[in-house]
Amino acid sequence: MSIWPIRTSPNSRPRSCLVELGRSSRHTDCTFIIEEEGGSNQSFACHKLLFSCASDVFDRMLYGDYSESTSGVVRLNDVQPDIFEKFRDYIYGYEYDKLQKYEFDTLIRLCEFGNKYLVQSLEEDCVKELLTRKNTFDMGELLRLFQCAHRMNRKSLIEQMAWELKCTFKNTMDHSGVYEFSCDVFKHYIEVIASKISEADRFRLLEMYLKYNNIEEVENMAQVAIVDATETTTSTTTTDDAETEESELPSTSNSGIVIKEEKKPSYVADLIGLIDFGKLSPKEFYEGPGKCGFLSLAEKYEHMYQIAKNCVSARDEHQLTTDQTPPLSESRRIVTLGGSFTREHPTATSLTSQYLPRPIRRYRAWSAHCDI
Repeated sequence: MSIWPIRTSPNSRPRSCLVELGRSSRHTDCTFIIEEEGGSNQSFACHKLLFSCASDVFDRMLYGDYSESTSGVVRLNDVQPDIFEKFRDYIYGYEYDKLQKYEFDTLIRLCEFGNKYLVQSLEEDCVKELLTRKNTFDMGELLRLFQCAHRMNRKSLIEQMAWELKCTFKNTMDHSGVYEFSCDVFKHYIEVIASKISEADRFRLLEMYLKYNNIEEVENMAQVAIVDATETTTSTTTTDDAETEESELPSTSNSGIVIKEEKKPSYVADLIGLIDFGKLSPKEFYEGPGKCGFLSLAEKYEHMYQIAKNCVSARDEHQLTTDQTPPLSESRRIVTLGGSFTREHPTATSLTSQYLPRPIRRYRAWSAHCDI
């Protein structure tokens, strides 16, 4: 278990000595080689004791039964040289003030690197600084911090960022960061914005995510494989023996189904299961899920039946409400016909009409020719 950081004042003697030791590279006994994608390497002279105290992972590497403990050389290909340099600088001083000068991208990378190699102090300080700035982040940065929280599996940060996305939600279909999410992160994100976006737009976002990650091409390749397998098996059958041909056709069909099920990623069904197709109108279903290739024909028929059932139920409920609407007026009316009074009494009065205030009677002006 790591014993660092040393929580002393910035001007304390032990911290200043460690910072100076990191700058001067005196008494170094190990080397970290950072391998880049282009093939170039960059090396950093370090001290075993400091890195082993900062991280349990480095402690096992440098003092365990591994080749790094004897050679003193540690090769890393999962971090950029500039990020490791800032990480090394933090290990030698644990200065939080330096983190305040770094940009958002640098803090995210340092936070993920510290989480991966169990440098808890670095992770905590980076999260603290990110949350201090969160009110200045745009939607793209909030989405990336939401993804970072999932990568580090920090439940409190995940919940906090989910709340921030709900409060500051905007149309995210134009943000490429959404399509870079892993399946689990995207699935949670679809659940988070469920009350902020229509069901049709949620399915549209899901469809764009699958296409962006080439999921549709995988299914098309599976279908092509099915067709090729069917044609190959059919070509090997003899045309003279009809019974043999008929006996082989069912087995070809069954093998095709197995291939399709194996090729189809399971998370596609998990993502589609988040959509409530019953909330779609017939037109929305026709223009969206009805034309997509992620639903089987049987699934489309099932969803269409549910939509039709919901439409009929809504119509019946509306009709029932209309039939139970009371008459607009049940008050007495006084009319005049040919100069004489005729009083029209209400029919089918309600139980409460007798307790209503008596309406004001109004009379038409009498003509000079009326008989009194």
